[in-house]
Amino acid sequence: MGEALRIAKTEVWAVWRAIVLQMRETAQVWTATVVSVIQPVVLLAVVSQSSAHLGPERTTEIVFGVVMIALWSSTLWGAGTLLRREAAQGTLASLLTRPVSLLSVLLGKTLGVAAAGFVRTLVAVAIAVPVLGLHPRLPQPSAAVLVIVAAVVSAAAMGLVLSCVVFLSRAGLRIIEALGYPVFVLGGIVIPPDMLAPALSWPAQAVSLHHVAGLLQDASHGRAPAFVHLAGVLLLTTLYLAGGVWAFNAVLRRGRARGTLELA
Repeated sequence: MGEALRIAKTEVWAVWRAIVLQMRETAQVWTATVVSVIQPVVLLAVVSQSSAHLGPERTTEIVFGVVMIALWSSTLWGAGTLLRREAAQGTLASLLTRPVSLLSVLLGKTLGVAAAGFVRTLVAVAIAVPVLGLHPRLPQPSAAVLVIVAAVVSAAAMGLVLSCVVFLSRAGLRIIEALGYPVFVLGGIVIPPDMLAPALSWPAQAVSLHHVAGLLQDASHGRAPAFVHLAGVLLLTTLYLAGGVWAFNAVLRRGRARGTLELA
């Protein structure tokens, strides 16, 4: 029991250190600034041109949707390329030889990417919204904190899957490019699924950030969280984590088969 507790503490510490280090690294990446700060501000500026025709409810949906778009972009380009960047920088081998699980380190790094991107986006949006004259309804602080935690954890779980899949595939970067805008349009993040053709409305149910945005909207209107959104976040995040662990094991199996620490 004592040995298991010691190992658990070591792994938790590894996750925490990976979060902190990745947040510092992300702050120095120009792409992260573009997708988490510049992109949401530009989108809000476009929306503000017709804000006089938008009611508070629609404005709230759009603002929260823009935040989710920024979080998705940060996850896609930040977490999705983590293993490839580690391999390209020659640091993957050193991570594999440490006395902690690479899975713990990778999970911490995806959490760091999601947390850093989300915090930067929230700060940028908090400044841009009043400057642009937008008036969304805001949730209570307690509800907002819970939804923020859910958003970061869910985005990190998605990042874990993406990082492994992108690393395993020769067309990894093409996968990232292919996932970007289709999720914007069909993911139910900005465009409500009921505004799409029936045949195109189902993909939104498989995107956890669509459900996170729904939880934010429920909280901002003082409503109890809709079961479909609450269940969607919990179920999809669990599925993302399970898929990420499976993909991570596939990465390790390929590395052992090829006999290289770089897993290339």
